[in-house]
Amino acid sequence: PLTRIHKHRKMSTRNIDKVDLLLSKLDKTQIADFIKKECLGNKQLQNRFLALGAGSLFKPDSAKYASRVEDLMEDYAGRDGYIDYRATFDFNCAVSRILDEAEDAMRKGQWEVAVAVLKGIASVSEDILNSGDDSAGELGAIVSACFEKWHELCADETLPEDIKAEIFELALSRFIEKDLKGWDWWWDWMEMAISLADTSEKQSRIIKALDAIKPNGDSWSAKHNAETAQKYKLEIMSKSGSPEDQIKFMYDNVSNPDFRNRLIQMAWDKADYDEVLRLAGDGVNHDAEYAGLVSDWHKWKYKAYHEIGDKANELLLARHFFFKGGRWGEKEYSIESMYAILKNLVPKNEWKKYIETLISEAQGKKDIIRLFYIYTQEKMWQEYMDYIRKNPSIYNIDDAPKEVKKLFRDEIVKLYAAAVRNYFQRASNRDSYREGVTYLRKLIKYGGTKEAEQIVAEQKSRTPRRPALIDELSKL
Repeated sequence: PLTRIHKHRKMSTRNIDKVDLLLSKLDKTQIADFIKKECLGNKQLQNRFLALGAGSLFKPDSAKYASRVEDLMEDYAGRDGYIDYRATFDFNCAVSRILDEAEDAMRKGQWEVAVAVLKGIASVSEDILNSGDDSAGELGAIVSACFEKWHELCADETLPEDIKAEIFELALSRFIEKDLKGWDWWWDWMEMAISLADTSEKQSRIIKALDAIKPNGDSWSAKHNAETAQKYKLEIMSKSGSPEDQIKFMYDNVSNPDFRNRLIQMAWDKADYDEVLRLAGDGVNHDAEYAGLVSDWHKWKYKAYHEIGDKANELLLARHFFFKGGRWGEKEYSIESMYAILKNLVPKNEWKKYIETLISEAQGKKDIIRLFYIYTQEKMWQEYMDYIRKNPSIYNIDDAPKEVKKLFRDEIVKLYAAAVRNYFQRASNRDSYREGVTYLRKLIKYGGTKEAEQIVAEQKSRTPRRPALIDELSKL
């Protein structure tokens, strides 16, 4: 594909050179006649050509840009009126060329044109998202690119006051009208309004719009929207209110996880560990149905107990994290880290007894990962082998430490051979036969050459004859 693209670019460059040559030879009348003729037969070309006069000869009209996008939707849609996911890339490129007109207008300071382009595309954003199969993310990327341009425009320091006011009114009204609600882009309207709220009157209007968002019902989305509205309200307060007002607002709405986390961090920074424990403990109770949040509050408690030297509670939470773990990739709360902490906190003369309680809990929870980890760390090979005897699966034996395989070699070979033999009884296609041969190789590695040969002989003599099985076994 890259080779084709490079060839296409070379051809395009050569053709552009020819275009330049031709333009230098044609007079204005010939060029004008050609453009008029082509525009009559091609609406998209006509719109692109007329866009050259937007902001100078014609007043920019956002509806025209929206119409151009809608025409593209029709062009790229299949017979069912739906854009196939394979066509979404080309559709994205076509709409991006319209977005480029906003970029060009911003560069030239043609603010009305830039607003018209972005307003037009934004007005049909929901139609874009629903126009086809967005498995490749190309449709959502158009909307994201549109809002990126909006934010870029809002942040431009040379933007005239009247244009700022126009965008503010547009953004706030679109937010209040719930344009794109259900997608994160709904909140982009609010971010734009906040960035342009340079008077107390505008800030009050934003707060009023945010206060209208209530956590109606028990749905997650309603709760999320209400909490997000509170975060934006705090952002508005940071522009005009005092730090004390902001802290009071966060305490008044401490059920918002983001606020609770900020308040805990503030207490931590001041070494107010009692307040850290109070806020985190309240969070554990309040958010009991949200495992991720509960884990976050437990982490704060764990850190606070460590700082104040409360070893008893630190031990309880270290044990909690040993079994529950942290988020993916959090090394600090991994099995290995927490086990080391437990071993450090428990007195040496009590460790053996404590290990028994860990084993009992792991067994009660059927937590084989922790159970095997404890057996391995404490070199409890007999107990490890006892478990394998009761659960002699291929995987349990394969995952066993080399010490177990060496100490109980004969028994391991016997159990593994039985498991492999049982596997072949269920195998019914070439993939499973190939997997079975892999297990036979492991059996030989464990010292079971004789057992492997016997299994091979049994399988080759199975009736009815299985050519695929015999073929895979011959590769052993």
